[in-house]
Amino acid sequence: MKKVLSLWVAMGLLILSGCQSLAGLESPEVSVSGINLNSFSLFEQEWGLTLRVQNPNDRELTLNSLDYEIYVNGEKFARGLTNESITLPAMGDTKVTTAITTSLLGSLQQLQKIQQNQDQPLQYWLVGKSRVAGVPIPLSFDKEGEMKLPAMP
Repeated sequence: MKKVLSLWVAMGLLILSGCQSLAGLESPEVSVSGINLNSFSLFEQEWGLTLRVQNPNDRELTLNSLDYEIYVNGEKFARGLTNESITLPAMGDTKVTTAITTSLLGSLQQLQKIQQNQDQPLQYWLVGKSRVAGVPIPLSFDKEGEMKLPAMP
């Protein structure tokens, strides 16, 4: 009985320490910093999407991954993933470049709509989760902004 009680106390302390690591922790802020067309083929395009990741916390964070979707002018453009560890300084930021892939048909449909309003910046919505070392649950981010696509080669 004493061992069972000790196990429950240990589990309770573990849960409390996990909650304390979340206490006061703000999610990293992620926004689009730039986009470049890396390659273009008959079936797909690869884009280099540069994200600015900001740490609003007063302690250093290590991001293990980002998993996000980007929407352009209200329509899904692509999904992106990172798997490299990134250290964010306390109250600092860094840029991360990820590769995203789009299909030719989807891109052509979106580009036709974009050409109708080519003098206006594109509206984007970036939504996803960041996995932070030492934090048991992913932290969500959600950002709206404007960007311009680069000229096609």
